[in-house]
Amino acid sequence: MNKLWLGVLVFTSGCIHIHRKATVAPPETASRVQFPDWRKDVAAVAGPQLKALQIAMDDFRPIGSGHSNSDEALVRCLQKIENYDAWVKRGEGMTFIHFTPKEDERCGLAPTPADIGASYAIDDEGIILKRE
Repeated sequence: MNKLWLGVLVFTSGCIHIHRKATVAPPETASRVQFPDWRKDVAAVAGPQLKALQIAMDDFRPIGSGHSNSDEALVRCLQKIENYDAWVKRGEGMTFIHFTPKEDERCGLAPTPADIGASYAIDDEGIILKRE
């Protein structure tokens, strides 16, 4: 019986998505926040693009890929998703996404000679068609 559960666990482990709960500010902080007029000067991300962005983020920075104990500044910088920018472009039946690190701007480091980010092509069904 234990072997059966182990088989089920191994088979379904790729199907399970762990959701990290966001930190929520206290009510006194929230009361000072005013939302913008959503009809003016905003960037809209359509549903298929939003889905593709989530898939790419999960693949690029898998849950549980937390911080290492490295003393190297570049490694510590690249471990934080906030030190990257993402570019999203709609294609025919797919979305293209590119993550590029901003180690010079956000971590005060010399820029790396090559873009060490990642590019994805994800179809509207959520399948990663290509990544590099």
